[in-house]
Amino acid sequence: MRRQTRRRLTQNVSRFYLVLGVFFVIGFLFFGTSSFFFAEEAPINETPINEAIRLSNGETVTLHSWSYDMDKRTMRVRLSLDETPGNTNDHLFRYVYKARPDSEKEVVLLYERNDQYVLELKDVPNDFDQLAVRIYGFDDSQSIDTLTPDKREDGLLTSLYADRRTIEQASHNSSNETTFTRLFVEDELTETEQQLEKAQQSVEAQRQQIKRLDRDKKELEGELTYLSLDEQVEQENEIFDLVRKRDELTLELEKLEQSVQALEEKHDKLRVRLRELSI
Repeated sequence: MRRQTRRRLTQNVSRFYLVLGVFFVIGFLFFGTSSFFFAEEAPINETPINEAIRLSNGETVTLHSWSYDMDKRTMRVRLSLDETPGNTNDHLFRYVYKARPDSEKEVVLLYERNDQYVLELKDVPNDFDQLAVRIYGFDDSQSIDTLTPDKREDGLLTSLYADRRTIEQASHNSSNETTFTRLFVEDELTETEQQLEKAQQSVEAQRQQIKRLDRDKKELEGELTYLSLDEQVEQENEIFDLVRKRDELTLELEKLEQSVQALEEKHDKLRVRLRELSI
């Protein structure tokens, strides 16, 4: 009788640990994968690179790059502004953290030339998460620090956003004007090469389309002698339409070829300029 009791107790203990283990596995799967208990990672919020953004005053801004120096705790931002004719406002830059959007910090202007800017944000912590550079447009006589919140909001043109997870790591050792100029020329050269490639593809596509029209026209003309008078009239109308379309495409082709030529000239000048800056 005692031996049987021991065997039952052993079985009960084994079942207890088995149930406990299953419960632990199920609990781990539920709690470990549930976003209710574990907060999901915040989505990346960043401004696209090398894309023109329309501002509230009609101007456009293009963000070229962000870079962060972990040792110096500085962020550098390269951008260009395409101002509208007759614009008399000055551009003012400030930056804020996502955690403290109401606490604006000043921005150091390292480079300004031909509406191209290099900004430096100082004392940026390594765990800044996300931040925004705000671009204001104010009259020379206005001071942002003396304006009411509503007036400041009226002067805000746009905000450029950066996310720590996608920022390029760099060493901010050089503040040389030539270095900054070369970076902007490199950006412009890359953009011109992309535009030139697209323009050349458009030219080739236009030429192929003209060749197809010429082929279709030749086939229709070769069939005329085998058609009745009524069919010939209808066929000649089709041929006339093909000739008209070809003339339109030829004019478009001439414009595209002129565009390609202008881009090639610009490309050559930029390459020369880049070589000069690299000496």
